[in-house]
Amino acid sequence: MYHELLIALRGHPGLIFPEKDGVLRVNKSISELHPCEVVIINQLLEVASDYMQLHHYINENRYRFDSAMYLAALYEGVDTALEPYRQTLVTLEYEILEHAGAQLSLLQHRLIPHRPVLRALVQLLKIIEEDQPTGCMILDKVYKASASGVEGVGTALKKVLSELNKVLYKQLLAWLLQGSLYDPFHEFFIIKDSKADDSILIMGDEGERTRSKSSSYQLKLDLVPSHISPALAEKIFFIGESIQLFESDRRVESQGAVLREKEAEFYQELSRLRDKEMFEVQEFSSFVDRIREAVSSHLHNLVMVDADLKSELNTVWNVFLLGRGELFHTFISLAEERLSKPPSITAQNDANQAWRSSLQLVLSHGEEDMMIQKVKMVLGSEPKECWEQLSIQYAVSWPLHLIITPAAISKYNKIFSLLLLMRRSSNALNFMWTQMMNKGKQEDGRGVNWSGQIWQTRLHMAFLIANIQSYVLSDVLESHKSTLLKKLEETRSFETIKEAHEQFLIDVSTQIFLQNPKILKLLKDLLNATLVLVRCASYNIQESEQLCAELNQKALLLLQLLTSMRQKVEGGNHLAQLLLRLDFNRFFSANKKITEPMKPLKS
Repeated sequence: MYHELLIALRGHPGLIFPEKDGVLRVNKSISELHPCEVVIINQLLEVASDYMQLHHYINENRYRFDSAMYLAALYEGVDTALEPYRQTLVTLEYEILEHAGAQLSLLQHRLIPHRPVLRALVQLLKIIEEDQPTGCMILDKVYKASASGVEGVGTALKKVLSELNKVLYKQLLAWLLQGSLYDPFHEFFIIKDSKADDSILIMGDEGERTRSKSSSYQLKLDLVPSHISPALAEKIFFIGESIQLFESDRRVESQGAVLREKEAEFYQELSRLRDKEMFEVQEFSSFVDRIREAVSSHLHNLVMVDADLKSELNTVWNVFLLGRGELFHTFISLAEERLSKPPSITAQNDANQAWRSSLQLVLSHGEEDMMIQKVKMVLGSEPKECWEQLSIQYAVSWPLHLIITPAAISKYNKIFSLLLLMRRSSNALNFMWTQMMNKGKQEDGRGVNWSGQIWQTRLHMAFLIANIQSYVLSDVLESHKSTLLKKLEETRSFETIKEAHEQFLIDVSTQIFLQNPKILKLLKDLLNATLVLVRCASYNIQESEQLCAELNQKALLLLQLLTSMRQKVEGGNHLAQLLLRLDFNRFFSANKKITEPMKPLKS
């Protein structure tokens, strides 16, 4: 009978120990066994049932290499964890053959300690089968299960984790040292971004414009195992992304490998960590920090010295932040009429023609060539005024696209859109004054009756817009530019440079109200209404007076909203600065009006 029992304990049922509903039991028709023996054997068969279930899971999934690496590693690890149980059966068989008088108590003594281990493994596989975690998240399930105080369970699950960690280290090695994503079944926490069109334009040494492939990866924090912190995951992502940009853009030969002679050293260190039974988080974190420092130092030198980030930022600011005011003054003058209509077939070509003409009129030949290579005006296709959907396509010099990313260009375009609207409104009010002065005299020298309200509204709107522009350009942009440039001088870390630039864009966007929909809408409405007033003033005085009343209402509402926000927002120094410029003696807010009706001017 012992022979049949040992076979059953290996997961093979028979006539004496049949299987029903996945459970092995002593055949009830056998009467030769004492009830106590039946109880002991059934206890042993519970262990056999768990082993049979695990063996079934392993045979079904262990060699499914075409579906998931982590799942295959999981079952490989479970099979390894079952080896002590199988070895115990081999030893028992040897002892039973050697000693004919072996008792059931011997089997019970040797096999019952394996029961909690096999039970824990069965429960683990059931949880994974029910939850179906993706790739790396299988590690989380095993880590949680390994935190058990039951003797033997932790040791067995460490063997499972060891197999899973081999897969993780294989992926980490490819990413950290080669910038290569080894993930055939989409299980890693770094994924390839399929939106290739979102990659940024880069300008080569000879002026050619190509799309960089280095921005085609994303970090999925929801796939990061819990024993790897989000901060550590960000470092891992940064290292691989930085290394692969050289590979994808084929700059290794000209710029040198990022890790250079340290690659062999790092490979040996990572191999040593991989061969450990447990994933040593502290050691791995220190290892990642060493690689990050090497990569960051190399990229800092490349970005600040070789690529001259400051010069590139100056060009970006000249374009997106209207740093070259005379250039955009000329562009607005040339394109105002053509872009004040909905898009047509030739609208984008007209915009770029006006841009190139502006470059020729304002810039030197060298600056003009550089701007033509880097900057292109792009129009949307929505049925609204072209000015409202004008944006800039900018080709960044390699490898500065790691700093001036597609997301950064998008933020710059939002800032550019608002600044351009302010500049157009300011130019329009100046043009209105010139127009009114020119039309204020007839050929015979007699004056024309103009509404005093229009004159006063133009004056006060010019005051408001001039002070808003001054606040944006001086108090916000110049202040934050100086702060950013100071940080660039002080740091030797590439990551600090990137974070400082991102913070610059966040601060600027916040302080010019791009993050405040109510103020932004009201400000844009005020600026657009000013443009409408300028167009109407030359031919329809009655409608212009109605627009003056609307402008008066919008301007007061803007002041009230800014004042209300100043009282509610903590640390709103920028709001106080703007209000000081707009309403420094509280004249407008106290009188509750910007303009008041006046009698027509007489000749």
